[in-house]
Parts: sequence; structure tokens; C-alpha cells
Amino acid sequence: MKPFSNKPILIIDGHLDMAFNALYNRRDLTQPIQILREREDPVENPLGPFETDPGIVTVSLPELRRGHIGIILATIMCRVQVPWPGKPNSHNAVRTQATAYARGQSHLAYYQALEKAGEIVWIRTLKDLEASVSAWEDPDPKSKTPVGLILSMESADPILGPDQVAQWWEDGLRSVGITHFGANSYGHGTGTPGGLYPTAYPLLDAFADTNMIIDLTHAADTTFWQILDYWEGPVHASHCNCRALVPGQRHLSDEMIKAICERNGVIGMVFAESMLNPKWDWDNPRTHYINATRPMKAVVEHIDHICQLTGNTNHVAIGTDLDGGFGRQLAPVDMNAINDLQVFLKVMSEKGYTDEDVAKIAHNNLLQLFRNAWSK
Repeated sequence: MKPFSNKPILIIDGHLDMAFNALYNRRDLTQPIQILREREDPVENPLGPFETDPGIVTVSLPELRRGHIGIILATIMCRVQVPWPGKPNSHNAVRTQATAYARGQSHLAYYQALEKAGEIVWIRTLKDLEASVSAWEDPDPKSKTPVGLILSMESADPILGPDQVAQWWEDGLRSVGITHFGANSYGHGTGTPGGLYPTAYPLLDAFADTNMIIDLTHAADTTFWQILDYWEGPVHASHCNCRALVPGQRHLSDEMIKAICERNGVIGMVFAESMLNPKWDWDNPRTHYINATRPMKAVVEHIDHICQLTGNTNHVAIGTDLDGGFGRQLAPVDMNAINDLQVFLKVMSEKGYTDEDVAKIAHNNLLQLFRNAWSK
């Protein structure tokens, strides 16, 4: 497909918390953005955007279709974590792994309901993937083309143990991040020093019996390197930016970026102020603020950095994380909703990226990741 012709180019978003937004934030994601915004009273939340305020919605299924975002990695997202000192539980944390499993099953059921309604089509195999790509090559404007969904999991807490991996795989799970924020059931994630717990290794062994892809996003530094030392299968970082440009453990160091690329992995760019502004330090809450200041071209700075490190455009993708605990207030200032990703492709082109490079970042690099994993 040629970008910037009379028809838009296919985009794959490598990280969206769709079920979480539907169940936790009570959003009917089959509705257009404007209807959802009218339903949500924008009363100022004294707790700020990181506790209970979901922010102004930017993602829904009609907006995905408008933006030709025809394939998404949609998450099951719930983690085990005790309250942080002086703060209530963060937006998706629970106390026990049994509760995490129950919430994870509810997220799974939501996607199954969307499939039954014809809103999405499940992508479990290489054949499913190619069929979804073909459907978005030339979609019928008179009909509602289903969005292709690849199921991912952000924090492995909903998996109660290695003996459950086969069932989760059968249910469609294809990518798993072992940890999230804090210390979870299997190890340390963003914001904590430490590595994997002993329980993580049998889980990884069970993943190896499938074609599961490990997501290195939200791994604490020690956890990151321990996973790469032990895991021989495919990896990606579904939604990470560059630590060299924005400080904090949440981001990938240059050494991490090189290690992922050496494993033929892909890194998805996040469209959030907290991941784009050098003034924002994830490890220092005093630097955090409410409204965005940076445009979409700031994302290109992170793409440039990775491409300069690797010498090519083969390892960069899109993983917006839009509505993932923040809303339009912290999305790029020139982005109204997720369909503006088509505008972002033009921003890349204006910055000197060729049509071939834009197509790689928009969809081809992620397609190649799954084609390689599923052809074995």
C-alpha cells in the first residue's frame, strides 16, 4: 500500500486498553467519540488525572475505523499490588491474584462480546492476520469492517500459574508483559528496583510451549535483563519511548533498545506527554503536570533516536497507549482523537521518512513480528 494516496494507509496500534476503558470507565466503545464526550461530565477532579479521572476520551471503535487503524493489540489489564504509601490503589490494581484472574476473565468476555456483535474479528493465527490485512487493503465503505484484535496482557497477574497458560493461549492470548507498575506476582516492574521472582521462570517455560511473544514494557531494569537472559522466544516493547530523551525507568535505555532490536523485536511509540517531554521525570512526581505541551512531531524524535541507534527503520512501530490512564489532556496537543494517526503519518513524511519507512512503522514491522512468531 502507498501512503498518502487517495486512500489511507493501514495502521496497527500495538497497545490499547480497550476492555479496561469499557469496564472500568464505563465507556461504550462502539459509539463515536463525540457521543462519549457528551456523556462524560468534565467536572474537575481534585485527585488529578492519575487516580480516578480517566481524562477526555480519544479512542472508540468508530474512531479506529475512521483512522484506518484496522488492527490493534488490545489488553487484558489488571495487576496485584498493595496501596502505595500515602496513596490509594492505582487505577487497575487489586489485592489478590484470584481477583486479578477474575478481572482478566471479564476483559476477555468483553472482547468476545465485541466479536459476537461484529465489531472486531479475533486474530489468533497467521491466516487470521493475513485475512484482516486483506480486509483493510480495500475496505467496503458501505459496510463496517471489523477491527482485527490481537489479545495481549499487561502484567501476567491474571495467569494463576503455568498450568493456565495453555488455556489462555486457547482463548486467544498472544503477547504477555510479565510486570507492570510496582512489584507484582511474578516480579518487579516500573518504579521498583528488583527482578523476577522464582515463580516467573516456570511461567516463561510454559509460554515457550506456545508461540507467545513477551512484552518487555514495564519491566524494571533487572527484570528486563533477566527476561532476555532466560527467554529465547520473540520479544517486543509494545509501548515504550527512549530514556535518552526523557528521563525515568519507565523508558528504554539505549542498551535496552539495541538488545530488543538484536532479537528482531519491535518498539511501539507512546503518544503521551509523560513519554515525550524531557521535563517529565517518571521517577520524580514533582515534575508531573496536568496538560500536554508537545505535538505529534515529538514522537518522531524518539523514532529518529531508535533509527539512528539501529541504522534502519525495521524496529519501530506505534503503541499509542491512548486512554491508558490519561486522556486528551495529556495526548499530543495537535491530536484530537486516535484517528489523527493518519495525520501523524504525514508528519513523518514531512520529516523525511520515505513511503516505505512510513509503511514499516505504521504496520509492516508489527506484521513481521507476528508473521515470524506464528510461522514456526
